[in-house]
Formats: sequence, structure tokens, C-alpha cells
Amino acid sequence: MLPGYHYSYLVGTCIFWVAWAICFILGKPYRREMLWGTVIAAPMALTSILFVPQYWTPASLFNLDQKIRVGIEDFLWAAAVGGIASVAGEILVKEKLAAIRRSRHKRHYVPFVFVVALFVVLEFWRNNTMDNTIISFATGALILAYLRRDLIPLMLISTASFTILYFFLFLWVLLLYPHFVERFYNRPNLLGIYVHGVPIEELLFAATGGAIWSVAYEYVHGYRLEARGVI
Repeated sequence: MLPGYHYSYLVGTCIFWVAWAICFILGKPYRREMLWGTVIAAPMALTSILFVPQYWTPASLFNLDQKIRVGIEDFLWAAAVGGIASVAGEILVKEKLAAIRRSRHKRHYVPFVFVVALFVVLEFWRNNTMDNTIISFATGALILAYLRRDLIPLMLISTASFTILYFFLFLWVLLLYPHFVERFYNRPNLLGIYVHGVPIEELLFAATGGAIWSVAYEYVHGYRLEARGVI
């Protein structure tokens, strides 16, 4: 028997973790990168404080999202999404591309610091956390594309593949819980554009987040992609 709506966020999170597990199995050469993306993304769940109730107020275990605006599901979901986004593109093109370390590389975090700074500025300027997140991610992705043009193909492939996957996973949630959006999302604050019931904000978040997160590991750790047998 399907759990009620009170557990819908948890069930949705489990759906994303099933996708995470599949990516982990299929992406054996990229497991270190995937685990890195998972661990680094998990603490970002704390931004839920800004999203609740402005963007949505999901039902959560022990009603934590209602009480303190951050719940267990938020950390689980952020971790799953971070892990998937970090390797979705590489798994798709693994027969043609391989990640290699050419030399010891000093880690650089400046673009990501800029993303955080821009997000903070936008939060003080305009009261729409999801839009601010999308704008910050998009800006960060453009900066990374400028600094590492060699990673642009991976970024584009990852953006498309992760957004499509995110969309279908969300559709699974809506299949199980058709009223998920209308129950938990602050619909007056949304753009009002839906793709088969999925708010356009969710897809824009997936696209911009996937763009920046898909090449974060390569940029920070100094990896390049080497084509094999590709003209």
C-alpha cells in the first residue's frame, strides 16, 4: 500500500536514490566523483530555510520542515541530486570520453565562491529564492564555461541528460502523488508554467544546477576530458 501524502517527499527522495544507485552501478569509473558530488551537495540542504515557505512547504518526517524549515528529506534529496548531477553526462558518453589527470593541480574554488556571493546579493535584492538560485547557477556555469572551454561539451551533455532524468523522476512522484504540487508548493509565487504538471522552476533548477555541478569536480581537481577515437 502506498504511503500517504505525509510521506510523499520521503517517497520522492527514495525515487531519486534509486536513480543514484543505478548511476553508481553504471558509472563505475566515476564513483569517486559521484561520492564527492553527493557529500558536497548534502549540506546545501540547509538552504531549505530560505525555500520554506516561500517556494514550498513539504510534509516531512517529524514535521521538521514545518517546525524548523529543514528536514531529513532535504539532506537526502540534496545528496542524491548532487551525486547524480555530477556524473550524468560522463556516464552517457563514457565510451568516447575519459577523465585523466595531466598534472598536479592547485584546487580553485573562486567561481563557486562567486556563485554563493551572487546568491546572497540577490537574496537581499529580490525575494524569490528559487529564481535567485537559478540565476546564480546559470552565472556560475557561464563562468566555468569561459574558464574551461574544454569542458563545454560535457556541460551541455550533462545539462540535457540530467534535466531529462530529473523531469522523469519528478513525473514518477506525480504519478504516485498527483496532487503533490498543489498541496506543497506555494503556487502564487510560481511562474505558473508547468510541463506535464512539473513546475518550470524545477526544470530550470535542474538545467542550471546540472550545468555547474557536472563540471565542478573536473574544475576543482584539475581534470580534463580526453576524447578516444573521436574526430
